[in-house]
Amino acid sequence: MKEISRAIDEAESFFLTSHLNPDGDAVGSILALKCLLKKTGRDATLFMTNTIPDNFKFLPGAGDIIHKMNGISGTTFDLAIVVDSTDWERTGGPFEPSLRFNRVINIDHHESNSNFGDINLVDTGASATSEIIFDLMETMGLPLELDIATCIYTAIISDTGGFTYSNSSARAFEISEKLVRLGVEPDKIAEKVNESYPVSRLLLLEMALNTLELSADKTIGAITISQEMFIKTNSGPQIIEGFIDYPRFISGVRVALLYRELPGGEAYKVSFRSRNPVDVAKIASYFGGGGHMNASGCTIEGKLPDVKKKVLEVVVAELEKVGG
Repeated sequence: MKEISRAIDEAESFFLTSHLNPDGDAVGSILALKCLLKKTGRDATLFMTNTIPDNFKFLPGAGDIIHKMNGISGTTFDLAIVVDSTDWERTGGPFEPSLRFNRVINIDHHESNSNFGDINLVDTGASATSEIIFDLMETMGLPLELDIATCIYTAIISDTGGFTYSNSSARAFEISEKLVRLGVEPDKIAEKVNESYPVSRLLLLEMALNTLELSADKTIGAITISQEMFIKTNSGPQIIEGFIDYPRFISGVRVALLYRELPGGEAYKVSFRSRNPVDVAKIASYFGGGGHMNASGCTIEGKLPDVKKKVLEVVVAELEKVGG
């Protein structure tokens, strides 16, 4: 953290980014970092390949995130800071030759992080990347104000499932208490995050739930989202956060799967959720993906029946190993 602090002090131009199809931690972390830089008298370019979900647009500075290179193409930045992303490719980058960076800082909490930065701050014990941003602010001796507190709190509740996931650590509660004492209002943020969905999300969810499949022993539950569903509901992948929890909610299900068809129909993004002690990060890594023990993902090329067959073979084998 001290090395990052020095790098920030030495830099004048900043490029901040995070992973494709951003979730609450990605959005909250990048905006919290922007607030951090602002308090040092610096500005930053915020870029995300995909648009952010509607339920996170209330966060301070969300309107500053750009999604096109127009106006910055050809720029060389002193410092690129990538948050909540296991590697450059997961951001849609590394963006060369359109952009160039003198140094890259990688701040993340995923076990599968590839340490792709010139400086890597990867804390796998953190509940969310925003928790690391909080610690960075303390290291730099910067004042914690309501704008950054709102971003960090929103990111933490998003990545802990409102403190229902196994990563809901004592540290996450400790930080959240400080943020609430500062003025963060949990009920209002929960309303923005969980009760501000567009109608298209509910229509898409209905279609997805109609694809629900359960294994014979009901330990594996899966749903599928096709490109046709996105077209029919006039929606996109930015609104499917949390869909995979529905098969996970079923009593007896130990591994939940979500198959999302990618444009072209020749590959699928597969998301995994599990209950302890099933390690879906290990399953995802088998297909070149990664993530956390209970939440991971990967991309697999092929038609849906073949993709399902490959995934189920690995999931069943892992369940057998842990006695599932």
